[in-house]
Amino acid sequence: MKAKRVWGLVLAFGLCVGAVGCGGQDATEENTAQTEQTEQTYPIIGVQAEGAYDILLKNSLGQDITGIAIKTADETTYPANMMPSDLVLKNGETAQCFYLPETSTEETQTAGETDVLLNPTYQMQITCEGDMVYELSALGLDDIEKEVELCKEDDIVFVKYISKASGDAVSTKEQESAAQAQQDAAQPQEETPAEQTEQTEQTEQPAVQPAEQAPAEPVQQPAQQPAQAEPEPAAQPAQQPTQSAPVEQVPEQTTEGCLTEGGGPVFN
Repeated sequence: MKAKRVWGLVLAFGLCVGAVGCGGQDATEENTAQTEQTEQTYPIIGVQAEGAYDILLKNSLGQDITGIAIKTADETTYPANMMPSDLVLKNGETAQCFYLPETSTEETQTAGETDVLLNPTYQMQITCEGDMVYELSALGLDDIEKEVELCKEDDIVFVKYISKASGDAVSTKEQESAAQAQQDAAQPQEETPAEQTEQTEQTEQPAVQPAEQAPAEPVQQPAQQPAQAEPEPAAQPAQQPTQSAPVEQVPEQTTEGCLTEGGGPVFN
Protein backbone atom coordinates (compact mmCIF):
# COMPACT_ATOMS: atom_id res chain seq x y z
CA MET A 1 0.00 0.00 0.00
CA LYS A 2 2.78 2.37 0.87
CA ALA A 3 4.47 1.66 -2.48
CA LYS A 4 1.31 2.54 -4.37
CA ARG A 5 1.00 5.82 -2.49
CA VAL A 6 4.58 6.72 -3.27
CA TRP A 7 4.11 6.05 -6.95
CA GLY A 8 0.91 8.10 -6.92
CA LEU A 9 2.75 11.05 -5.39
CA VAL A 10 5.53 10.73 -7.95
CA LEU A 11 3.06 10.74 -10.85
CA ALA A 12 1.18 13.73 -9.43
CA PHE A 13 4.42 15.67 -8.99
CA GLY A 14 5.44 14.86 -12.57
CA LEU A 15 2.12 16.13 -13.91
CA CYS A 16 2.47 19.36 -11.95
CA VAL A 17 5.98 19.91 -13.23
CA GLY A 18 4.83 19.30 -16.81
CA ALA A 19 1.97 21.73 -16.46
CA VAL A 20 4.26 24.40 -15.06
CA GLY A 21 6.70 23.80 -17.87
CA CYS A 22 4.03 24.20 -20.57
CA GLY A 23 2.72 27.36 -18.95
CA GLY A 24 6.19 28.82 -18.78
CA GLN A 25 6.79 28.00 -22.44
CA ASP A 26 3.56 29.74 -23.47
CA ALA A 27 4.48 32.82 -21.46
CA THR A 28 7.94 32.87 -23.02
CA GLU A 29 6.50 32.71 -26.54
CA GLU A 30 4.06 35.52 -25.76
CA ASN A 31 6.84 37.74 -24.42
CA THR A 32 8.92 37.00 -27.50
CA ALA A 33 6.05 38.00 -29.80
CA GLN A 34 5.57 41.28 -27.89
CA THR A 35 9.27 42.01 -28.10
CA GLU A 36 9.28 41.42 -31.86
CA GLN A 37 6.25 43.69 -32.24
CA THR A 38 7.94 46.41 -30.20
CA GLU A 39 11.13 46.16 -32.20
CA GLN A 40 9.35 46.35 -35.57
CA THR A 41 11.19 48.72 -37.87
CA TYR A 42 9.54 51.36 -40.09
CA PRO A 43 10.80 53.61 -42.87
CA ILE A 44 12.32 56.76 -41.45
CA ILE A 45 11.09 60.26 -42.28
CA GLY A 46 13.16 63.15 -41.00
CA VAL A 47 16.28 63.03 -38.84
CA GLN A 48 16.37 61.42 -35.41
CA ALA A 49 17.78 63.90 -32.93
CA GLU A 50 17.55 64.77 -29.27
CA GLY A 51 14.35 66.68 -28.54
CA ALA A 52 12.70 65.77 -31.85
CA TYR A 53 9.09 64.72 -32.02
CA ASP A 54 8.78 60.98 -32.65
CA ILE A 55 5.49 59.74 -34.12
CA LEU A 56 4.29 56.81 -36.18
CA LEU A 57 2.63 58.20 -39.30
CA LYS A 58 0.18 55.89 -41.10
CA ASN A 59 -0.91 56.66 -44.66
CA SER A 60 -4.67 56.13 -45.11
CA LEU A 61 -5.19 58.74 -47.83
CA GLY A 62 -5.79 56.22 -50.60
CA GLN A 63 -2.75 57.62 -52.44
CA ASP A 64 0.99 57.06 -52.20
CA ILE A 65 2.92 59.82 -50.42
CA THR A 66 6.17 61.16 -51.89
CA GLY A 67 6.76 64.23 -49.72
CA ILE A 68 6.28 65.39 -46.12
CA ALA A 69 7.12 68.83 -44.74
CA ILE A 70 6.28 70.32 -41.33
CA LYS A 71 6.48 73.91 -40.09
CA THR A 72 5.09 76.08 -37.33
CA ALA A 73 2.05 78.26 -38.02
CA ASP A 74 4.27 81.34 -37.66
CA GLU A 75 6.59 80.29 -40.48
CA THR A 76 5.66 81.50 -43.98
CA THR A 77 7.25 78.74 -46.05
CA TYR A 78 7.73 75.00 -45.65
CA PRO A 79 11.22 73.53 -45.35
CA ALA A 80 12.60 70.94 -47.75
CA ASN A 81 11.01 67.52 -48.17
CA MET A 82 11.73 65.40 -45.12
CA MET A 83 11.37 62.10 -46.98
CA PRO A 84 14.35 60.44 -48.69
CA SER A 85 14.24 60.75 -52.47
CA ASP A 86 13.93 56.97 -52.90
CA LEU A 87 11.14 56.56 -50.33
CA VAL A 88 7.46 56.28 -51.27
CA LEU A 89 5.02 55.72 -48.43
CA LYS A 90 2.42 53.43 -49.94
CA ASN A 91 -1.23 53.60 -48.98
CA GLY A 92 -1.73 51.58 -45.79
CA GLU A 93 1.96 51.73 -44.77
CA THR A 94 3.36 53.34 -41.62
CA ALA A 95 6.57 55.34 -41.24
CA GLN A 96 8.44 56.63 -38.22
CA CYS A 97 8.55 60.42 -38.47
CA PHE A 98 11.01 62.65 -36.60
CA TYR A 99 10.58 66.42 -36.54
CA LEU A 100 12.79 68.92 -34.77
CA PRO A 101 11.79 72.60 -35.11
CA GLU A 102 14.58 74.82 -36.37
CA THR A 103 14.18 77.12 -33.38
CA SER A 104 12.64 76.47 -30.01
CA THR A 105 9.06 77.61 -30.27
CA GLU A 106 8.12 76.75 -26.71
CA GLU A 107 7.40 79.84 -24.66
CA THR A 108 7.23 79.77 -20.90
CA GLN A 109 5.23 82.32 -18.96
CA THR A 110 5.79 82.60 -15.25
CA ALA A 111 2.77 83.37 -13.15
CA GLY A 112 3.98 83.41 -9.56
CA GLU A 113 5.52 80.02 -8.92
CA THR A 114 3.60 78.23 -11.71
CA ASP A 115 5.03 77.82 -15.20
CA VAL A 116 2.49 77.58 -18.00
CA LEU A 117 3.79 75.92 -21.18
CA LEU A 118 2.32 77.24 -24.40
CA ASN A 119 2.36 74.59 -27.12
CA PRO A 120 2.72 75.87 -30.68
CA THR A 121 0.54 74.83 -33.61
CA TYR A 122 2.17 72.96 -36.48
CA GLN A 123 1.17 72.58 -40.12
CA MET A 124 1.97 69.68 -42.43
CA GLN A 125 2.28 69.68 -46.22
CA ILE A 126 1.68 66.30 -47.89
CA THR A 127 2.67 65.64 -51.50
CA CYS A 128 1.20 62.60 -53.22
CA GLU A 129 2.00 60.98 -56.55
CA GLY A 130 0.78 63.10 -59.45
CA ASP A 131 1.95 66.28 -57.64
CA MET A 132 -1.22 66.43 -55.56
CA VAL A 133 -0.53 68.63 -52.52
CA TYR A 134 -2.59 68.66 -49.31
CA GLU A 135 -2.15 70.71 -46.15
CA LEU A 136 -3.06 70.14 -42.54
CA SER A 137 -3.81 73.55 -41.05
CA ALA A 138 -3.35 72.46 -37.43
CA LEU A 139 -1.41 69.52 -36.03
CA GLY A 140 -0.96 69.27 -32.26
CA LEU A 141 2.26 67.28 -32.07
CA ASP A 142 2.50 67.82 -28.31
CA ASP A 143 -0.86 66.10 -27.73
CA ILE A 144 -0.23 63.02 -29.90
CA GLU A 145 0.31 59.86 -27.90
CA LYS A 146 2.31 58.03 -30.58
CA GLU A 147 0.41 57.03 -33.71
CA VAL A 148 -1.10 59.45 -36.25
CA GLU A 149 -3.33 58.34 -39.12
CA LEU A 150 -3.60 60.50 -42.23
CA CYS A 151 -7.17 60.24 -43.54
CA LYS A 152 -9.18 61.66 -46.43
CA GLU A 153 -12.97 61.88 -46.57
CA ASP A 154 -15.17 64.14 -48.73
CA ASP A 155 -12.00 65.67 -50.23
CA ILE A 156 -10.94 66.77 -46.73
CA VAL A 157 -7.54 65.64 -45.41
CA PHE A 158 -7.33 65.29 -41.61
CA VAL A 159 -5.67 63.20 -38.90
CA LYS A 160 -6.79 60.78 -36.22
CA TYR A 161 -4.81 60.09 -33.05
CA ILE A 162 -5.07 59.37 -29.33
CA SER A 163 -4.80 62.45 -27.14
CA LYS A 164 -1.93 62.35 -24.69
CA ALA A 165 -3.77 64.68 -22.32
CA SER A 166 -7.23 63.06 -22.22
CA GLY A 167 -6.65 59.59 -23.66
CA ASP A 168 -9.58 60.10 -26.05
CA ALA A 169 -9.63 59.51 -29.78
CA VAL A 170 -9.29 62.80 -31.68
CA SER A 171 -10.31 63.62 -35.25
CA THR A 172 -9.49 66.97 -36.86
CA LYS A 173 -11.95 66.60 -39.75
CA GLU A 174 -14.28 69.41 -38.62
CA GLN A 175 -11.36 71.74 -38.04
CA GLU A 176 -9.84 71.01 -41.44
CA SER A 177 -13.25 71.30 -43.12
CA ALA A 178 -13.68 74.80 -41.67
CA ALA A 179 -10.21 75.79 -42.84
CA GLN A 180 -10.97 74.46 -46.34
CA ALA A 181 -14.23 76.44 -46.47
CA GLN A 182 -12.30 79.56 -45.56
CA GLN A 183 -9.89 78.98 -48.42
CA ASP A 184 -12.72 78.34 -50.87
CA ALA A 185 -14.36 81.63 -49.86
CA ALA A 186 -11.16 83.47 -50.75
CA GLN A 187 -10.81 81.83 -54.18
CA PRO A 188 -13.26 84.15 -56.08
CA GLN A 189 -11.06 87.13 -55.20
CA GLU A 190 -8.07 85.36 -56.67
CA GLU A 191 -10.02 84.51 -59.82
CA THR A 192 -11.10 88.13 -60.42
CA PRO A 193 -8.14 88.96 -62.71
CA ALA A 194 -9.06 86.01 -64.93
CA GLU A 195 -12.64 87.21 -65.14
CA GLN A 196 -11.43 90.71 -65.98
CA THR A 197 -9.31 89.28 -68.77
CA GLU A 198 -12.35 87.52 -70.23
CA GLN A 199 -14.36 90.74 -70.06
CA THR A 200 -11.54 92.64 -71.76
CA GLU A 201 -11.46 90.12 -74.58
CA GLN A 202 -15.23 90.45 -75.00
CA THR A 203 -15.01 94.24 -75.22
CA GLU A 204 -12.21 94.04 -77.74
CA GLN A 205 -14.14 91.79 -80.11
CA PRO A 206 -16.74 94.45 -81.20
CA ALA A 207 -13.90 96.87 -81.89
CA VAL A 208 -12.53 94.52 -84.53
CA GLN A 209 -15.72 94.51 -86.61
CA PRO A 210 -15.77 98.27 -87.42
CA ALA A 211 -12.12 98.00 -88.41
CA GLU A 212 -13.03 95.38 -90.96
CA GLN A 213 -15.93 97.47 -92.35
CA ALA A 214 -13.97 100.75 -92.37
CA PRO A 215 -12.18 100.13 -95.71
CA ALA A 216 -15.57 99.82 -97.48
CA GLU A 217 -16.36 103.57 -97.01
CA PRO A 218 -13.15 105.02 -98.56
CA VAL A 219 -13.62 102.72 -101.55
CA GLN A 220 -17.00 104.32 -102.41
CA GLN A 221 -15.76 107.91 -102.09
CA PRO A 222 -13.06 107.76 -104.82
CA ALA A 223 -15.61 106.13 -107.12
CA GLN A 224 -17.98 109.13 -106.67
CA GLN A 225 -15.37 111.86 -107.18
CA PRO A 226 -14.51 110.98 -110.82
CA ALA A 227 -18.23 110.82 -111.59
CA GLN A 228 -18.69 114.43 -110.37
CA ALA A 229 -15.55 115.68 -112.15
CA GLU A 230 -16.61 114.39 -115.59
CA PRO A 231 -19.49 116.91 -116.19
CA GLU A 232 -17.22 119.92 -115.44
CA PRO A 233 -15.01 119.68 -118.59
CA ALA A 234 -18.16 119.26 -120.71
CA ALA A 235 -19.71 122.48 -119.31
CA GLN A 236 -16.67 124.68 -120.00
CA PRO A 237 -16.71 124.33 -123.84
CA ALA A 238 -20.41 125.27 -123.84
CA GLN A 239 -19.66 128.62 -122.12
CA GLN A 240 -16.72 129.65 -124.35
CA PRO A 241 -18.84 130.20 -127.55
CA THR A 242 -21.23 132.50 -125.68
CA GLN A 243 -18.34 134.73 -124.58
CA SER A 244 -16.89 135.06 -128.14
CA ALA A 245 -20.23 136.14 -129.70
CA PRO A 246 -19.72 139.91 -129.06
CA VAL A 247 -16.37 139.70 -130.84
CA GLU A 248 -18.17 138.67 -134.03
CA GLN A 249 -20.51 141.71 -133.77
CA VAL A 250 -17.64 144.22 -133.84
CA PRO A 251 -17.62 144.49 -137.65
CA GLU A 252 -21.33 145.32 -137.61
CA GLN A 253 -20.66 148.28 -135.31
CA THR A 254 -17.70 149.58 -137.38
CA THR A 255 -19.68 149.71 -140.65
CA GLU A 256 -21.75 152.66 -139.56
CA GLY A 257 -19.31 155.23 -141.01
CA CYS A 258 -18.37 153.28 -144.15
CA LEU A 259 -19.51 153.98 -147.70
CA THR A 260 -21.36 151.51 -149.82
CA GLU A 261 -20.77 150.89 -153.46
CA GLY A 262 -23.25 153.63 -154.30
CA GLY A 263 -21.20 156.22 -152.46
CA GLY A 264 -23.56 156.80 -149.60
CA PRO A 265 -23.46 155.81 -146.04
CA VAL A 266 -25.32 152.87 -144.88
CA PHE A 267 -27.47 153.22 -141.78
CA ASN A 268 -28.84 150.32 -139.93
